[in-house]
Amino acid sequence: MKRFLFISICAVVFCCAVSAQESTGRVHAVIINGGMNKLMNHERYWNDCAFLYRTLREDLHFSKQDITLLMSDGGEPGRDMLLADGSGFATSPADLDGDGERDVWLPATLEQVEASFTELAASLTSNDRLFLFMIDHGDFDNSMQLSYAWMWGGGRLYATHLAKLLDAFHVESMSLCLGLCHSGGFNDELRRENRVIATSCAESEESWACSDRPYDEFVFHWTCAVAGHDPEGNLVCADTDGDGYVSMAEAFDYASQHDLQEETPQYSSTPTSLGEFWSLQQKPKSGIYERRNENGMSPIRKYYDLQGREIPEPSVMEGKYIKKLNAKQYSGHSPIIIIKP
Repeated sequence: MKRFLFISICAVVFCCAVSAQESTGRVHAVIINGGMNKLMNHERYWNDCAFLYRTLREDLHFSKQDITLLMSDGGEPGRDMLLADGSGFATSPADLDGDGERDVWLPATLEQVEASFTELAASLTSNDRLFLFMIDHGDFDNSMQLSYAWMWGGGRLYATHLAKLLDAFHVESMSLCLGLCHSGGFNDELRRENRVIATSCAESEESWACSDRPYDEFVFHWTCAVAGHDPEGNLVCADTDGDGYVSMAEAFDYASQHDLQEETPQYSSTPTSLGEFWSLQQKPKSGIYERRNENGMSPIRKYYDLQGREIPEPSVMEGKYIKKLNAKQYSGHSPIIIIKP
């Protein structure tokens, strides 16, 4: 049986046709923990990255080849991490998922970040998508009026520099989640077509740790949302439309609603609808959808199977997969139906 999801859009379109197919390319994830130095490289940063890495590998089934890790000193044996209990320093584990294999090989120095992004930009294609997660110390340069992230060894990754590195990619779309102080200041510099950006705080604000566990507040809840559970395995439900996938918009809504610290998470999606569909989950190739308006205001819905062949209008709907339309958003002249396997 096929599942049917109704989605409304606000724009009224006259005498036009709309068709699309969901991305079939891979998602490549980049996880960065700059850390700055061992005095500033908090244990919670490692926890944030390890939780996300386990989510990508175990819950979302990413291959190791589709994850680039850039973390503090690159997994070297030196004591590079300040323990959460304040008892001293420890060597941050290079094995993030506990499988006995080393996962971290690259340091989060400014030079290595530049080299890794350059290499990735040359290897990813227009069918691929890029996801960037960065947890770190952030600051604001008053003389330049720019936010920046501290990299390992003291290098500064300014918002304009990161924008230049990302502009070298020719991928289908990107999603960014930045959990550092003054991260909202990255938004204006990074905003581009086909990008979704979530930051833990506004440009003028600091980003905070959780008060009850060694994680960072916003990114902890964000990762819980996309994982569907917290690190202890307690279930989390951020899939508010019931389509079986947690979109970037849903992850941001969940994280910002559960963020109890003195910070104001920021969100940007260009176009605005992109974040509602962009997901880290590897979606199966969906059917083609089309909407046509003929005779002025009379909408005609057309349905297609996975091979793009037109089929009759379905008569049976599985209720649990139907998204209830918000009356304030719904326009009777712009229904879209997506057919999913």
